[in-house]
Amino acid sequence: MAPSNYIRTRELASQAVDHDQYFATLVDGRPYLPNFTVDASSSTNSTSVCHAALAIVVHSIYTSIAGSSLAASTAELKSMSVSIDWDSLILNSSTTLACIKVTGGITNALFRVSGFETLKPLIIEAVLKYLDNGGGGITSSVNNNVDAHLNFNSVLVRIFGAEGMIDRDVETSTYAALCDANIAYRYLGRFKNGRIEGWLDGFEALTCTDLATGEHSVEIAKEMARLHCQFQLPQGELRDHHYGTDADAIKVGLWDQLSSWMEQAKGYKEFKTERDTERVKLLELHKIEIEVQRFIFSFTSDSSDVDDAKRNKKIVFCHNDLLPANIMVNQQTNQIQFIDFEYGGVGYAAYDVANHLNEYAGGTSAEDNGVPDYSRFPTPDKQKRFCEAYVREMRRFEGKNSDSDDEVLSQEVNGFLDDVQNFLLVNHLYWGLWAVNQAAEEGCDGFDYISFATNRFKEFYAKKGT
Repeated sequence: MAPSNYIRTRELASQAVDHDQYFATLVDGRPYLPNFTVDASSSTNSTSVCHAALAIVVHSIYTSIAGSSLAASTAELKSMSVSIDWDSLILNSSTTLACIKVTGGITNALFRVSGFETLKPLIIEAVLKYLDNGGGGITSSVNNNVDAHLNFNSVLVRIFGAEGMIDRDVETSTYAALCDANIAYRYLGRFKNGRIEGWLDGFEALTCTDLATGEHSVEIAKEMARLHCQFQLPQGELRDHHYGTDADAIKVGLWDQLSSWMEQAKGYKEFKTERDTERVKLLELHKIEIEVQRFIFSFTSDSSDVDDAKRNKKIVFCHNDLLPANIMVNQQTNQIQFIDFEYGGVGYAAYDVANHLNEYAGGTSAEDNGVPDYSRFPTPDKQKRFCEAYVREMRRFEGKNSDSDDEVLSQEVNGFLDDVQNFLLVNHLYWGLWAVNQAAEEGCDGFDYISFATNRFKEFYAKKGT
């Protein structure tokens, strides 16, 4: 996995004839169309979204058929793309593909595009026409099961937001690695300002009400343990980005992110409206900065005053954004699937759990509009049950006896729970600063980011004082 390959592809695309929007190369084993842009804000956005989905699906199907052969090379992918009669394919799909906006996304605009089962014959015909003409050295007689690669009816189209907050090259390479490890769900390909992912049929996103019942808490804890214990970033550029290049000192992205967002928030002198500017002044960011620096020092300083136990917390790849909307459940099987890993990175396992527990309060839904309800925060008993399920599963993955002596298990659970309590505070600072920066970049018309920041900082001080 190499995020820099996205940069090189954009350089190549800028040299393409007429900046052909279907110019495509392979990055991380998936098609990337850097000239193809979707305008999610226009009145014709559904048509544009459908076109992006169609273009990526066609390229993805060809890549899947070609597999690891020479036909999967970037040169062959570009040749295939040029050979397709896109105007005809788009015309024939105009009454077949349906686009529906999906609720629940704050950072991104999300759409479901359906109808690929009906469109399957046309897509197969387009790809096979290229193959039958000798494209890629593959013939349809050898690959007569082309339709097996198009085994879905719907895809998810994600239009990126928060462009100043997230490195999309790193994030997409990371998502590809997560998909390859069967942690994240299907990734089909990327275009200039978004990507296409698989649609999870039979799954529904959880709500704060679902979390409050505790019905799924054990399965969520187990899936977190699976992510933390089983996912390993592949060696190379992507791993170096997340872990750093110093083998003796793993880089924890949390502290760099906090520091960066703190500096970014301090740099804004005006917000989208005068009212927003005044509301941010009331946050007293200079006091927040003192708290941020205190936490960073307490976990990273080489000073002898710093507890070694803080430096040596369990470091894993974390999701970092496990709010209810990012946890999908199959109601028939109770299977849990995490989605939206865009804030994922190397960090503390206890921080990831703390983040999830804070999300019981909500605040990010359209109904909440920036106002979490901390009466929904899990009780100490619920927190302990969650942590116990997590620790048991971690021990199982690590080859330890999950049914070991009750006293030993209890000590481990209590120690982990203590770590979680510290990170509950850090997490409020993290999302509070995120919200301030989002308010500066996007305004508060669609979502009241400043209200969200106000409430996260308020809860930080309340928790700190207890």
